[in-house]
Amino acid sequence: MSDTSTSSESLSADELRALLREAEQALSSAGDSGEQFSDLIARLRAAVGEGRDTLERLREEALRQAKHADQLVRENPYYAIGIAAGVGALIGILVSRTCRD
Repeated sequence: MSDTSTSSESLSADELRALLREAEQALSSAGDSGEQFSDLIARLRAAVGEGRDTLERLREEALRQAKHADQLVRENPYYAIGIAAGVGALIGILVSRTCRD
């Protein structure tokens, strides 16, 4: 993903946190409940919709990357076996050192 989409996703998360804080404040103050809750509900629905869109984009990107990785492994099986063996050996060495300490 590009830097632009990552920053917009983090902004969406920040906006959602702000909306949740506003919701908590609105629930604690019972005086201005009518219009404030309607506005808050509309904004929360919009944030949930954006979150679903972001989740769907992330799911599609993960699927695309998995298919790409599968294609690379099928095209270069010996490289994949070598890399997997190297990573396994490295993990084994690290685990054995950790267990000795």
